[in-house]
Amino acid sequence: MRFTLRQGSDPTAEADGTLLRALGLPSGGVVRVGKTHVRVQPAEVAGTALLVGPLAAENAGLEYGASADIVRALPTRATTVQLDHLPAARAQLATALQGRVLTVGDRVVIEIDGQRHSADVVDTEPSGAVLVGAPTQFSVAGADDDTPAAATATRTTAALLAGLDTEIDVLTGWFSLLATDRALERKWGLPEVAGIVLEGPLGCGKAELVEAAADRAGTRVHHVDTSLVFKPNKLLDLLAAAVNDASDPRVIFVDRVEAVVGGSSITAHRTQCLAILRWFLDAVAKKTNVACVLGLESLGETDPALRDSPLLPRSIAIPPPDLNRRQLLLEAALSEMPRGDLDTARLAALSSGFSGADILAAVLHASAMVASNGNEISTDLVAEAIRDTPPSLGAVPMGQVTSFGFEKVANLDEVKQRLIEAVVWPMQDPERFARLGIDPPKGILLHGPPGTGKTFVVKALANEAGAAFFSVKGAELLDKFVGESERGVRDVFSRARAASPSIIFFDEFDALAPVRGKSTNSVTDSVVAALLTEIDGVADRGQVSVIAATNRKDLIDSALLRAGRFETHLLLGLPHKESRLALIRITDVPLADDVDLDALAENTDGFSFADLTSLLREAALVALRSDDAALTVSSSHVQTALHRFRSDRADVV
Repeated sequence: MRFTLRQGSDPTAEADGTLLRALGLPSGGVVRVGKTHVRVQPAEVAGTALLVGPLAAENAGLEYGASADIVRALPTRATTVQLDHLPAARAQLATALQGRVLTVGDRVVIEIDGQRHSADVVDTEPSGAVLVGAPTQFSVAGADDDTPAAATATRTTAALLAGLDTEIDVLTGWFSLLATDRALERKWGLPEVAGIVLEGPLGCGKAELVEAAADRAGTRVHHVDTSLVFKPNKLLDLLAAAVNDASDPRVIFVDRVEAVVGGSSITAHRTQCLAILRWFLDAVAKKTNVACVLGLESLGETDPALRDSPLLPRSIAIPPPDLNRRQLLLEAALSEMPRGDLDTARLAALSSGFSGADILAAVLHASAMVASNGNEISTDLVAEAIRDTPPSLGAVPMGQVTSFGFEKVANLDEVKQRLIEAVVWPMQDPERFARLGIDPPKGILLHGPPGTGKTFVVKALANEAGAAFFSVKGAELLDKFVGESERGVRDVFSRARAASPSIIFFDEFDALAPVRGKSTNSVTDSVVAALLTEIDGVADRGQVSVIAATNRKDLIDSALLRAGRFETHLLLGLPHKESRLALIRITDVPLADDVDLDALAENTDGFSFADLTSLLREAALVALRSDDAALTVSSSHVQTALHRFRSDRADVV
């Protein structure tokens, strides 16, 4: 779509909301303008004008009044941005440019203490339009202070820590209290403590988290790896060396504690190692400017002597990498390899259940597959390597990834817009809700006669949102055994969380959640209770949307239909003529020129979308019966199918 550039303000462009909706950006987004990319938002702008600031116009290489093609763009998160020089400290750059979209060749301008500073973007990783985030690293073109391996390691560490800001802040606070030369715990008269427990699966970034927090707190880390400890004496030597290290202040990080005290059986080895660890905690607690962190996989499987020790008053759990962190890890691990355009979003979706170490193992496997032939790394190759790599956090059954979007949905404009607002916006730009102090809808109910496209439109929505699609028939979850149906409900939500962003779609919802007390099956009452629990816990679900569909809204338990649960109700009635005509025009059935589309839409009054699709399928079969080499469906074929269809419906009535 062509726009005329008019003067606006940096850094966000503005355009008419209707035109942006036509571009697929109903609430704004990122577009390509000339040589650059800019954020654009809807506003009251006349005609086809695009209001851009002077800096954006300069970066685009265009003058005001010029006409330019504006194309929707999907920026990727920037792992590194290379400038011709650093106009400010790296930390200041990261803060000043947070959320900005950059392209190679752009000039960036930041203001520090009232002074404007500028620099040119020389290179970015990945290429194309990139979005500056907290983990983005800034460097100077031509500088040799970082080797490629070191730069990749930096990016990998940043990716592992993405999304762990809260954990870093908490850990930094503890290190500032216990492991700096300020000796605050002594000055403030606090009880003696040794440190904290850090819980998380292997490869989740515990060591990187400890290092990052220690760096912020201004202290250093002494690592103790227990994975090669086979005798209690060896453990005692390692811990004694750490305690007696004279380089204060410091944090002693004892990783993989379960390797020496894991298991439930009581053995001489385990008993002695527990005694040594208790001595270690006492010794650290008595030292000033020293703290310890015990790293383990599961706190629940730890001996109570450690788990409940007053010397370890706090535990921090690191969650498995979510979709965003997995994508960042893949981009970092693949950044220096010979590669074409990689769909890291798809690869991240395929790697559910993977730890950071699993992702690196998959990338190594893919590298070995091309090392001998000199080919480039491709998306399919990495996907194959991911399939061959067992996830250490457990296999996660994935939902469908639909192959069609709203372009296949005839009309239903209002329904599509409401679904975009309720599902796509919270997944792609949740901040817009926070700005107005509201929460997105927790659940959506589609209701209407059979065959009106409820399932179809939700599948298309999953494609628009880039989300995994979990479809559940109401009757599938009902089980005669006590507790199994409720467990099925919890399992669906658990799988959807692991594959997020995702959509759970409950079809035939009236069979799953009927009015309690009126069903002949007592299991449904328990299922309704389980659904209420999961819906009310929507804040903990992450990027998971819940949609239900029914032909009988009146049969659903009212507790599920109130505000805060399935609060958005969308009616999909029988399509009117314009909607039927829209479906006929986008059908995959090749209609001959003699088929009057408008007349066909007129003659199918009362047909649902499913009926109309079935009619066109029958017309194609009529064409094949008359000529098995037929390439089109003629008007006579359609009329024959229409006559048969009406006869069949009359017989049913």
